[in-house]
Amino acid sequence: MINDDGPATIEELAARCRATGATGRELADSACAAVASAFPTYSLLRLWETPRQALRRHRGWSHQYNTILLLLLRQLGFRARLVHAARVRGFRHPWWLNGHTWVKVEISGHELNACASSPGNRVGAVGFTPLTRELPMRRVTRWALGLAMAPFVVGEMARAWFLKRPVPPWIHGRRNG
Repeated sequence: MINDDGPATIEELAARCRATGATGRELADSACAAVASAFPTYSLLRLWETPRQALRRHRGWSHQYNTILLLLLRQLGFRARLVHAARVRGFRHPWWLNGHTWVKVEISGHELNACASSPGNRVGAVGFTPLTRELPMRRVTRWALGLAMAPFVVGEMARAWFLKRPVPPWIHGRRNG
């Protein structure tokens, strides 16, 4: 099923960002907000989907939505690359430790963090701090991250089913702005 929560392609997102008339850092901020808004549901239920499939369905996890952010920033003319860390702290939970994928975008000769995890994020102000070494995202990394998360997702889904409880929001749920 495809949700109707706004732009479903990178081209539509790019048109929306260009329509703001913003340039430079403001344009990159607009891209972060546009991608975050296009993914109103955080979901680890379809780890295997490509980022473009996740965008069409308006749900996904950091690898998916930040890959869309990477592609959008490049379409808007920025130099950008995808990175990840095995552990980050933040997301309004100082005790939370989790792996995360995000974008490094070059603006005015400086490489800054960008992340579409929240519509309020701005380039250079992403709401998390890497605790382990930042590594470039490679093709094998994309598969490894999904495979590493799968047992936790399956375990929690089974637990929710057996205990007749809702699926935990860290697996699937509407994102807060």
